[in-house]
Amino acid sequence: MVRRVALAAVVLAAIACTNQNQKVPAKKGPLVAKGQGIAITADDLKARLDEQSPMVRQSFQNLERKKQFLDNLVRFELLAQAAEKAGLANDPDVKLTMKKVMVSKYYQRFFANAKGAEVPDAEVQKYYDEHPTEFHRPERIHAQQVFLKAAEGSPERAKKLAEAKKLLAKVLADEKKNPGALSAVARQSSDDQATKGMGGDLGFKTREELEKAQGKGVAEAIFRLKDNETATTVLQTPQGFHLLRVVGRQPEQHRALEQAKAQIASRLQSQRKTKEFDEMVKKLRDDAHIVVDDAELEKVAVSGGPAGPHGMMPQAPMGAGPRPQPAPAAPAPAAPRPAAAPPAEKVPAAH
Repeated sequence: MVRRVALAAVVLAAIACTNQNQKVPAKKGPLVAKGQGIAITADDLKARLDEQSPMVRQSFQNLERKKQFLDNLVRFELLAQAAEKAGLANDPDVKLTMKKVMVSKYYQRFFANAKGAEVPDAEVQKYYDEHPTEFHRPERIHAQQVFLKAAEGSPERAKKLAEAKKLLAKVLADEKKNPGALSAVARQSSDDQATKGMGGDLGFKTREELEKAQGKGVAEAIFRLKDNETATTVLQTPQGFHLLRVVGRQPEQHRALEQAKAQIASRLQSQRKTKEFDEMVKKLRDDAHIVVDDAELEKVAVSGGPAGPHGMMPQAPMGAGPRPQPAPAAPAPAAPRPAAAPPAEKVPAAH
């Protein structure tokens, strides 16, 4: 743990270009704390406070609490100096962490202004026309069913019909006190194994989706029902018998081009920026004349477990499809605080 604290401290100290001759760096603005090799301005303190959540910031309104926060900044700077004196600036872990911080900041800076040039209206129109499901959604209904399987012409069909009618009568009677009566019957008696464990829940489905999954007759019967209504008759289909209930619905939605224009333009601009970034990375790779030795690569043993080097999950290669935004470098933890400081505070980080 101590090593991690020191490593994180010296990385951020190196980024801030703290020199080793212990002279106080020249800074603008009034100093709130100073010492040998230490200079913390009011702007530094405010910047670190602004990194905290609004709730945490509220606890630093008086002088005593500000002093406690400032004490953490001083501790961090002192630890950074101690770690640097110990030669950790040249530690391989420190150098690797510093590279990660730089790459993350470089990536964020590249995408900081993803707008770029105006997207022509023709391109916006083309995207809108080619992605109708993003802007037009048909009505969807949330339904439940109890299904008793009995193919048309099978000897058990009459028996199953009688059972279905008996179950429906029970559901209609129990619903007067328990709106979930059909769900209980489905868990106990339904032959639809895909939904039985979920109380016959079919989820939100469009008419087309219901027709594809359950058949046209079931879809039409469901769409005739109102919200929180159970069909009072057993629906017969060639596959068997259905007890149906509608829980709720989502109305049909349509977003006109003008309503979606800004969103589409922003997406297309982001796609352009991503393509530009990938092309830039490709050029860097080409200029570096990267050569991969497959034979040596094959020999590299990979231990089990999900974590990559240094506990980080390996990221997808650049240009290999959507990639997660790089996580910002974790703030360096400060030394233990006085008991008066609440443990839930976010530890300030130095730049």
